[in-house]
Amino acid sequence: MRGGLEHIIAKTADDWIPEDVYADLRAGVLALFLIYRGDERIGFIAMQAWPAYHDGPRLFVRALWVSPGSLREHQDEIQGWLADCARKIGAKAVRMASPRRWDAAGWTLKQHIFELPV
Repeated sequence: MRGGLEHIIAKTADDWIPEDVYADLRAGVLALFLIYRGDERIGFIAMQAWPAYHDGPRLFVRALWVSPGSLREHQDEIQGWLADCARKIGAKAVRMASPRRWDAAGWTLKQHIFELPV
């Protein structure tokens, strides 16, 4: 899992570290689900419930990683599984941040996030 988290950090240039995810898992803030192809573990999803605002709660994907080349093969299955998880907690949608576009896979771009160093 560490290697996948480090890959995500390198792609996003974010300021969290793998230990932050581990701490949130231990604290019960995040749920971890492993992705398998047969007996081989090929990825993981770390996710959490976001609070209900005006339009209801969301299931937020904090980290999603699959071995290179595996996403296309498993994307529909992963998205269906995420939608099922969201419904089970009463969420209205699934959200995630990503450095790549997911429009073609049915996701809607909600915002761009910019950061101004001070």
